[in-house]
Amino acid sequence: MFVAIEIRQNTEAVRGATTQAVSQQSMDLIFAGLENPDIREAFAASARQEPLTPYQARLLTWFIQGKLRADENRFRQVELGLLEESTFSELGNNGVYRLPFFAEFWDLRRSEFAEDFRQVVEREFLPLSGTQIPFLRLPSDGS
Repeated sequence: MFVAIEIRQNTEAVRGATTQAVSQQSMDLIFAGLENPDIREAFAASARQEPLTPYQARLLTWFIQGKLRADENRFRQVELGLLEESTFSELGNNGVYRLPFFAEFWDLRRSEFAEDFRQVVEREFLPLSGTQIPFLRLPSDGS
């Protein structure tokens, strides 16, 4: 019985650490995008479906590459039972996958990812490319 309790506590500790690490990855990406005006402008230009400069395309490529690697990690953690399925299935709400540039990126870089993850991206995220990015609509302050 003692061993069973120890195993359960260890499993919960691993799940907690995994959740924290995944959350930190997500926050790091969000802050990188917020703190870098060049990334913000590249994101906005793609969202407006404007042509990107080569520099903007490189920035978005690196940003999306990082986002996909973080999400692939999350996908693997769900497979291992360390994260709930919902932590992965909610990723489609992310604006990165809705950028028109994402489809271009994916065409060029899809082979860099494992087959099972490619299938998920192509089923869940690729169809979002070019769709409206959901933003919170705040009530007008009267100005």
